[in-house]
Amino acid sequence: MAAKELSADLLNQLLDKLEKLVGRVEFGSIELVFHQGKLVQLEKNEKLRLDKP
Repeated sequence: MAAKELSADLLNQLLDKLEKLVGRVEFGSIELVFHQGKLVQLEKNEKLRLDKP
C-alpha cells in the first residue's frame, strides 16, 4: 500500500471515529491530543443537563 493510500485510509478512520463521537455529544467537547506531531488520543468530555426539580 502506498503512503498516500495509507494516509487516506487513516484519515477516513479518524473521520469516522470523530463523526461517531460528535454525533453523541449534546453538551461538551471533543479534544484531539498530539505528541510530537502525531495524533495519539481522542478525548470526549460530556456534560449532562438535569432539569430543575
